[in-house]
Amino acid sequence: MIGWVGPRAIGGTVRSLRIAAVAALLALAACSSAGQPAAHPRANSGGQVTIAEARQAFHRFIPQFAKLPLDYSTGAARRLTVGAELRAQLFFHGQSGPAITRLTHQGFYVPKLTGYPRWFLAAGQQAGSSPAGHLFVMVQSERSAPWKTAMALYDIGAIAGMLHQLASTVTTDAQGYAQAVPLADRTLVVAPSAMPATYARYLDGKATRAVRRLFQHGPNTTGYISLNRQISRGASRYGWQDTDHQAPAPLPVYALRLNTGGAIVIFATDDTISWQATSPSASLPAQPSGPEADYVPPPFVVQGLGLTSVRAGLRLTVTAVDRVLAFVQPKGVGYIYPLIVNGAATGLRES
Repeated sequence: MIGWVGPRAIGGTVRSLRIAAVAALLALAACSSAGQPAAHPRANSGGQVTIAEARQAFHRFIPQFAKLPLDYSTGAARRLTVGAELRAQLFFHGQSGPAITRLTHQGFYVPKLTGYPRWFLAAGQQAGSSPAGHLFVMVQSERSAPWKTAMALYDIGAIAGMLHQLASTVTTDAQGYAQAVPLADRTLVVAPSAMPATYARYLDGKATRAVRRLFQHGPNTTGYISLNRQISRGASRYGWQDTDHQAPAPLPVYALRLNTGGAIVIFATDDTISWQATSPSASLPAQPSGPEADYVPPPFVVQGLGLTSVRAGLRLTVTAVDRVLAFVQPKGVGYIYPLIVNGAATGLRES
């Protein structure tokens, strides 16, 4: 699930393409319920952030974020990002997703939260030669602190997909404010706080049959599991044992009420992909091509670790954070549909 083109995103890219996307990006240029601020911020009231204030905060933020790849520094990344997004930025040096140009059709989804941390969602459409939908989880940790993005999600090639889903399904009141969902909400098929662990177990094939049946078929669910099995089988032909393991990321979860009674839940998982050589003759091309490219370590791993040879037992590992936007419906009437999954590498290691 690694890559910035939208791992397991709408349209479903295969894992080899996701990994290749990380390589291209590098060539151009970084407990399910822990620490969650989403529905019940701690005391220390700062007052409700208004929709107008959210719009102003985002308009101050987005030009700086868009310039981050061009004028990257660790300090700038820390001033603008936090959480999952910061982890990705530190690895990619300012570009954890597609380059951002002018955003149109902007929408703001501001829950009524009077304590800190406070958060809201900002969405926009990018037209032109690289069309994409963008969604930012904007977080303010304390009074007078800067607004940062905890997740910058994207929908490559979208004309209106993600943005249409948000605009048509997020519940708002007469003043336009969204409704935060309690993270322990038991009316949903899975509580928001449990989604990181539930999705990770599902992708790892460790969920019960009852839980597996909650996930709607698609590229981010059954498609990904099928692809992983295919890659695992094929890698052995080239002297590699390929594994992909998911775990809940110890990061905040954010949830807003939908007009169906369900919730849009935004969370993260930790993804670890490893290739272990089963013999010293395991294939390690500098630029793999054809079918081989789907099953051997990709160039950004080989080049990033400076590898020139293979030994039996050599293990190459990529760690990543997957940023997920899922629709979670009420018990008895719905399902779980991971609409957007954007992965980004966070580290490489050899052992």
